Amino acid sequence: MSRPRSARDRILQVAADLFYREGIRAVGVDTIVERSGVGKATLYRHFPTKDDLIAAYLEEYDNRHWKWFDEVIASHDGAPRDQLLGLMDATVKIMTEPGYRGCAMLNALAEFSEPGHPAYRAAAQYKHALRLRLAEICRKAGADEELADELMLIVNGALVSVPLLGAAGPAAHLKKLAAQLIDAHLDSQKHPSE
Repeated sequence: MSRPRSARDRILQVAADLFYREGIRAVGVDTIVERSGVGKATLYRHFPTKDDLIAAYLEEYDNRHWKWFDEVIASHDGAPRDQLLGLMDATVKIMTEPGYRGCAMLNALAEFSEPGHPAYRAAAQYKHALRLRLAEICRKAGADEELADELMLIVNGALVSVPLLGAAGPAAHLKKLAAQLIDAHLDSQKHPSE
């Protein structure tokens, strides 16, 4: 990983790494200051509160996720079923990377249940946007939003099970279950019951 140029970038990179590996609540500002090599005044100039830093961390995660999502979708342009399956393949790849500790947004929701907290708002917005984008792809494939909901359920289940049970546990079935759901929904649309 290249060293960030600005103090703000260094703070954010260190905070993101610590928040993801150790948990947001577990990491104090003093640790971030020490590891980033900046003074506390510099941190507070860029992020007046820890909540501002948390919001920036989750915004950065959100931006990286949508870039990843768009790249996966673009690699299967014009083929919505393949886009859905491609998302499952790409998700499995992420879950099997060394150091994977779950979805940063789901982790944030686990730590912050207060609807007014910036972490809760960011995570909720992200999950709502993901559902809408999945529903759009499902519609293009010829299915309804029920398929998007079912895919969200199995993906979220896989994401939270890996840190506890490993990638070879229940998450190993994500691609197979997703393909079965997708095919069942698309087949039911082709042959609706009379």
